[in-house]
Amino acid sequence: MKSNQSPLIPPLTPVYGAGRLWELEDDDAYLKYLYPQITRQISEFVEEVCDQMEHEGSLMFDQYPDRTALQILASGIEKDFRKKYPDSYSREDSLLRDMIEVVLFHEIMHRRYRYRSRRRLYL
Repeated sequence: MKSNQSPLIPPLTPVYGAGRLWELEDDDAYLKYLYPQITRQISEFVEEVCDQMEHEGSLMFDQYPDRTALQILASGIEKDFRKKYPDSYSREDSLLRDMIEVVLFHEIMHRRYRYRSRRRLYL
């Protein structure tokens, strides 16, 4: 590199405008509509829990969310799900719990992305 050249600085990630964020929300809603029935049912419980957690300082927005706390959340969701749909999976089957964790982690990831994108709009 010549002495009169500045170092190459990688570009910042693009800041999406509000219109782009609405488009992403529409995509998310449509893809959730395509989920299998059991996954849509789980998603309702997960979204309710995430709605309650969506505030400044929440575990959801920690840089590295605590795995144990997330597993406790998933356990509570599983308990509520089994109350409403007692015949969906047997108690010994860990598939339901695994699915709840996958949907929960995905929803948290989606909300973290949305939170960060919206914050950039107002900075």
